[in-house]
Amino acid sequence: MIRNLASKRGVVIANVRKFSADVPVGGLRKTLASGYEMPVFSLGTWKAAKGKTQKAVETAIRCGYRNIDTANDYNNEEEIGVALQNLFKEGVVKREEVFIQSKLWNSNHRPEHVDYDLDQTLSDLKLDYVDMYMIHWPQAAPSTGKAAATRVEGAIAAHHTKNPMFPLDDEGYYCADMESHFVETWQKLEELVDSGKVKSIGISNFNKTQIEEVVAIAKHPVSLLQNESHVYLQQKDLIDLCNFRNICFQSFSSLGSGDTNYAEYASPTGTIPLKDPHIKSLAEKYGKNPAQIMLRWGVQRGISVVSKSVTPERVIGNFDIWDFKLSDEDMKSFDMLNCGWRHLLWGEVSHHPDYPFKDELPHGYVLEKCSNLSPGQGKGATQSSSSH
Repeated sequence: MIRNLASKRGVVIANVRKFSADVPVGGLRKTLASGYEMPVFSLGTWKAAKGKTQKAVETAIRCGYRNIDTANDYNNEEEIGVALQNLFKEGVVKREEVFIQSKLWNSNHRPEHVDYDLDQTLSDLKLDYVDMYMIHWPQAAPSTGKAAATRVEGAIAAHHTKNPMFPLDDEGYYCADMESHFVETWQKLEELVDSGKVKSIGISNFNKTQIEEVVAIAKHPVSLLQNESHVYLQQKDLIDLCNFRNICFQSFSSLGSGDTNYAEYASPTGTIPLKDPHIKSLAEKYGKNPAQIMLRWGVQRGISVVSKSVTPERVIGNFDIWDFKLSDEDMKSFDMLNCGWRHLLWGEVSHHPDYPFKDELPHGYVLEKCSNLSPGQGKGATQSSSSH
């Protein structure tokens, strides 16, 4: 447990946490196919607003997190870098005790653009290497393929002549680099491992066929697959494939992304995971909250989970899952919630041949124009960031 001490100046965090005897600081860990060890519980920073990200990261590390998930297109890696340096200088953790995972953005899939993307991430994070580097999406869209773009050029959607991370054509549709394919991108990531700038490499938002295509040519192992997964999208077949291929599966939007989800179609249950009646009943039974129940379920089923919050109390509370276990019967009860609801389809980039979820788009889907100029900061945010 974390003990919070309230004061007029805010909440003071006391580093007192109750772990079960078999759980180390940072929570449970997995040994990746690369041979490196990864804490399975990660703080997410997608949609974490500027001005709040630094405090969230510092809070997380102080209360026990040892894995931080980020990406250059989230437009907040600078704050994460400041947080990490503060923690290192104060002696809270050493660099080697924290697992930092970042991602290559879609506009930089061409091999000649990959280093530029990673170098900006390393500069912002103030690090010499990242522990995990993933291809963020399989499709090189939004992208022109003509020039690399990072948050410095603009982590927003804008006309392609401005070279932003989310380039638009003259009509307002996302540009797509049709000549780029993720296999060549993966091979460039393998070179980053050889250079020492990256310890392990992985992929995100890939489907089963695409995973197998990468595995077939990989010289360095695919160590991680990060895809949307929660109680309404349990990804059982995908997880089985990952287990077969010795790939660690990691869920993003592990709580269904709450009320900030990007779903264009309502869940078949008529609600969202955090408000699901069955989850609420389990929370009451175990004396926990719905988020803790779902995160415990994820860890207990053997996967890695990413959970985002910038509210200190929620950052702390989300990590407080190590002092209880769900019964076998209650674990089985989650099966009835698996309705296949994906909140992040991002059909606006489905015109690229490597778009992964074509079979989930509704019949007769017509390509849409960009509708969110800064999707990484959530609906209605200012034009300052990007997309998962």
